[in-house]
Amino acid sequence: MKRLFLVLTTMLLVHNQVPAQSAPDCIIPKVESYSLSKGCFTLQPGSTFYIKTKTPEGAAAFEEYLAACPLGLVKAPGKKADVLFTIDDKQLKGKSQGAYQLSITPKGITVKAAGFEGAFYALQSLMQMRNASPDGALAACRIDDSPRFPYRGLMFDVVRHFHSKDFILKQLDLMALLKMNRLHMHLTDNEGWRIQLDCAPEMVKGGAFGSSKFFNTILSGLPRGFTREPAGYVSGTVYDDGTVYGGYYSKKDIQEIIDYAAARHIVIVPEIELPGHNAVLLHVHPEFYCQGGHKVDNVVCAGNEGVFDFFEKVLEEVMDLFPGTYIHIGGDEASKANWLLCPRCRERMAAEGLGDEFQLQSYIIRRIEAFINKHGKRLIGWDEILEGGLSEGATVMSWRGTKGGIESLRQHHDVIMTPNTYYYFDYGQDAPYKEPIAFNAYLPLKTVYGYDPEEEIRSSAGPGVDCSHLLGVQANLWSECIIEDGHYEYMLYPRAFAVAETGWSPAGSKDYAAFRAKAARLAEWIKEQGYHPFDLATEAGDRPEAGIPLPRISDSIKASWSIAGGAAEDASILVDGFRGGWNINDARAWKEARNKEMVVDIDLGSVKDIHYVGAEFVDYGTRRMFVPQDTEFSISEDGKVYTPLKVPQARLAAGRKHFQICTVGGPVSEKGRYLRLSFNSGPDKVRARIGEIMIN
Repeated sequence: MKRLFLVLTTMLLVHNQVPAQSAPDCIIPKVESYSLSKGCFTLQPGSTFYIKTKTPEGAAAFEEYLAACPLGLVKAPGKKADVLFTIDDKQLKGKSQGAYQLSITPKGITVKAAGFEGAFYALQSLMQMRNASPDGALAACRIDDSPRFPYRGLMFDVVRHFHSKDFILKQLDLMALLKMNRLHMHLTDNEGWRIQLDCAPEMVKGGAFGSSKFFNTILSGLPRGFTREPAGYVSGTVYDDGTVYGGYYSKKDIQEIIDYAAARHIVIVPEIELPGHNAVLLHVHPEFYCQGGHKVDNVVCAGNEGVFDFFEKVLEEVMDLFPGTYIHIGGDEASKANWLLCPRCRERMAAEGLGDEFQLQSYIIRRIEAFINKHGKRLIGWDEILEGGLSEGATVMSWRGTKGGIESLRQHHDVIMTPNTYYYFDYGQDAPYKEPIAFNAYLPLKTVYGYDPEEEIRSSAGPGVDCSHLLGVQANLWSECIIEDGHYEYMLYPRAFAVAETGWSPAGSKDYAAFRAKAARLAEWIKEQGYHPFDLATEAGDRPEAGIPLPRISDSIKASWSIAGGAAEDASILVDGFRGGWNINDARAWKEARNKEMVVDIDLGSVKDIHYVGAEFVDYGTRRMFVPQDTEFSISEDGKVYTPLKVPQARLAAGRKHFQICTVGGPVSEKGRYLRLSFNSGPDKVRARIGEIMIN
C-alpha cells in the first residue's frame, strides 16, 4: 500500500510559510463554495473515522484507502468518530456525480455524499487542508463542492518514448489529488506498439523496440529501425541498453493500472490509432499497405478487408480489457494520397457509393464505430473524424484549436476540448533559452489557466451555440522531445493543476494570482515526494522586448514576401513595429521560410533617409532552425533598380544547438523608398523564422 499515496505523504510535514489554521482557499482545484465559522478542529494521526452507508458496494475499497492514507486515520467501532462519512443516494439530491459536502466544527468532521466518488473527492480536499497546517488545525468551515465537467483528463503519449507501469501509477496518485478522472493512454503510433494482446503477439515482439539512436535523437530525421524484443525483457519497464530502446505493457500490467486508477475514481481511455499513424503496423504487416508503388508509410489500405479483420480483433480484446465506456481510435493526420491511387481503395469507394477520399475515411470510422457500439462501447476520435461525415454517437476530441469543437457541437456530437493552443504540454512553458527541448511554441501556466472552453467557443461561434454536449477538457503530453521521466513530469506540473481547476471549478471563478500562489506551494510539496515540477520561482515570463514598440520610419510601411520568382503574399507583420515573442509558432509575429530563396519587399511610402537596417531571426539548431548564412539588404528609390547595402552577414559557430534570437543588420547611410531583403533559408528540412525587420 506504500505506493497508494506517494504524492500525499507530505500531509504530515510542517511548512514554515503556512498559517496556523488551514482554510478551503488552499485547495486545488478551487472549491465551488465555502463559508467559515469560529474555531477549528485538530486532525492528527490516530483520529478516527466511520463510514455510514446503505450501499456497501465500494465501502471496503474506500475503507482500505482511508486506512492506508497518510492522515493516519483509525476505524472507529461506532458512529462516534472524528471523521464521519455519510454516503447514500438521498444525500445532495440534484447535484452532479462527484459532489460532496464537507463540514468542519470544533467537535469533528462530517462528509456527506451520494456515492463513494463524492466521498473520495471530499477526502482529497481534507488532505490538502491538512497538508497546509503545521499542527493539523483545520479552520471550522463548510464546503459545498461539485465538478463543473464530467470529463477531466490528461493524455500520456507512451509510444514516442515509453514510460513504465510504475511511472503511470505514480501520476495517478497526483491526478487523484487534483480530482481528475480520465487518463487517456496513447498506446500505438508510428514509432511503436505498447500493448501486448493475445490476438496480435507479433506487434510487441516486432514493434515495441527500436534503435536507441533514433529514440534518443527522435527529432533528427533518422530512419526508424525496429528490432525484435530483447531476450529477458520484463514488461512494463523501459529498456535501453544503448543500442535497443523500447517497452510495452502486458495485459497484467494494464490490469494493474486499471485497478489502481479505479481505486482513485479514474477511468483509463485506451487509444489504438487508425487508419494513420501506423508505420509500426505496416512494418510488421506489410500486406496492409495500399497496392502500387506509391507508399505513404503510415496509412493502412482502406480497401483491404484484412485490415478490418486485424483491427476488429485488436479492438475486441482491448474492449474486453478496459472497462470504461470510451475507446479512442485516433483518426488524425491520415494522408489519403494512397487511397486515390490504390485499386482496392477505388473498388471500395465504388462498391460503397463514396464520392471522394474523405468519405472513404468516414466509411472507415463509421464501420469501426458500429463494431465498437455493438460491444457496448463508444468511439472517441480526434477532430479529423468529422471529415466526410460522422454518426451521432461518436465523441470528438477537438485538438486543432476550437473550430472542430464548434462544428461538433453544431452536429450534436459530444465534445472534449483539448486545443493545442492551450493544452499541448509538449509546448515550452518558459523562455526557450532556459528550457529543455520542447515543441516550437510558448505555453506558460498563465495561458493554460486562462483557457475557458465555453468562453472560447462562444466568443468564436456566438452566444447561440449549444454547449450541452461539452463533456470537459483534457491536456495532452506528446513525447517526441521527452525521453526521461523527470522531464515528462516537468512538462506536466504545475500546468496540469490549471487543467484540473478548469475542469472542476465553477465558470467565472478564476483568480490567477491566487491560483499561482497555491500552485507554487503544491509544486514544492510534490517535489519533496520525488516529482520534478517546473519551478515557478525561476519563471522568466514573456519576452520583454516583444511588448515594447520599436521606432518606425513610417506609419504607412508595407511588406510582402515571396519564394524567389513566385507570387507575393502579405508580410506586414514583419514591419509592424513589434519583435516576436517566445511563441515562434505564432503566425501573427513570426514568418517561417521553408524554401531556399526568399525575398521580402518593403515599401516605406515615400523616400526616406535610412541609417539602420536589420532583421531578427530564430536560431535553434536542435529544432533545425537557423539564421540564414546569406542575407542581402538592397535599396531603391523607384522600386526597379536596387543597390546592395553593405550589411554584415551572420557567421555563427557550426553545430550550435541552443535557442537564441539573432539580429542580422547594421548601420547604413542611404536614401530610398523601397527596401529588399533576400536570404537563403538553407537545405531541405531546414527552416528560417523571421520576426521583425527594423529600419531607422
